Amino acid sequence: MDYKVPKYVQIKTDIINAIKSGKLKPGDKVDSESVLKKKYNVSSITVRKAFNDLINENYLVGVQGVGTFVAKEPINRRLTSISFSDELLQQGYKIDMQVDKIEEVTDERIAEKLGLAPDQTLICVKRVRLVNNEPVAYQCSFMDSQMLSLEQAQKIHEHKSFYKTLAEYNIIPVGATENYSIKTVNDSHIAKLMKIKKGTDTFFVKRTTFDETGKVIEYAETYFNKNWYSVTVEVKFG
Repeated sequence: MDYKVPKYVQIKTDIINAIKSGKLKPGDKVDSESVLKKKYNVSSITVRKAFNDLINENYLVGVQGVGTFVAKEPINRRLTSISFSDELLQQGYKIDMQVDKIEEVTDERIAEKLGLAPDQTLICVKRVRLVNNEPVAYQCSFMDSQMLSLEQAQKIHEHKSFYKTLAEYNIIPVGATENYSIKTVNDSHIAKLMKIKKGTDTFFVKRTTFDETGKVIEYAETYFNKNWYSVTVEVKFG
């Protein structure tokens, strides 16, 4: 007896084959629900079943109000380097950054994290981190203005790296602690620069960096696009 393949399985198979053959590439938009309904002569329920399976199996990513796209291979950090840029370069990624703003500010909450007086002025460097020309993160780094001046911070335009800029002034981080959580991007400016919709959930990383004496030299907050970013932690026993 001939076995008839369910239509949703046929849709899934065709999309997977198109991805594996390179016809559909990471980031490409796939045919809409209405197009697939006509193409396969099926109901909306059948198309949604295929899409849901493909999303759950990490082949596709759905963006509400925009469409369904071929999933991009996420960046997998193994936390082998204190520098985000250096680690990704080691993995063969092309990296870049887009400076959003460099300014002198006062912020009692941030000053406390740096161990400074509440009214101490801080240097804030805001930038977008690009990997293979795609924005994957929005990062804000804060430092004591007595350690790094506003003029010195401008060197980041030349170095395209925050830590290379610090190294020019003999500020050398040797370690860091990071706290990961989920946070919604409610700032429309940040969302636009990250090319995500306002209200999107992201990985939110709070990072405290210190020098060889244990002194905190930087506090940073970063929104990572959760569709692009993952972390692997190696745990050894014994």
